[in-house]
Amino acid sequence: MAARRRLFLAAAAIVAIAAWLPYWGFLMSAPQYPDESLTLLVSHRGIAGDVQEVETLQQYIGVRFPEHLPELEWLPPTMMALAALLAIGAFAGAGLAGRLLRWAGVGVFVVLLLASAATVQRRLWDVGHVRDRHAPITAVKDFTPRLFGPTKVGNFTVWSFPHVGGIALVAAMTLAIAGARKKALV
Repeated sequence: MAARRRLFLAAAAIVAIAAWLPYWGFLMSAPQYPDESLTLLVSHRGIAGDVQEVETLQQYIGVRFPEHLPELEWLPPTMMALAALLAIGAFAGAGLAGRLLRWAGVGVFVVLLLASAATVQRRLWDVGHVRDRHAPITAVKDFTPRLFGPTKVGNFTVWSFPHVGGIALVAAMTLAIAGARKKALV
């Protein structure tokens, strides 16, 4: 089996598996939680983890916890379609049409990841700016948590990071790019 085919099949399998894993995570630490951090995980099912505790705390500074994230509902079918496109690319010929199909698959993949990152960043902006101005604590200024890394919100430090599914998608994209090259790297 050609290296190109193996790379694209591996990318397709990883995408299909990653669709069902947590994509993103948040850790929140503060002096009132010295021994543990609050955790939120984002997956196709929505937000899980210390949701009730975070919702309670966010009410004090007027943050509205997102109740429904419709964009998460279309991610699994979209990723299954992407996995199918990558699998088809694995068996496409070495000619121009096959190369174009593989690069089209990579292009769709890159656009999907960039659009997902932009959507997450927009949601993070909403969290810190679309707030209840009549909340009990008004000293916390509007904020936008970073897509990657720490953000200080009041006395909390919020860490945002890709989780297993997000890391797997980046790895799959790297494999697909390597497989789409004229001469595969492996």
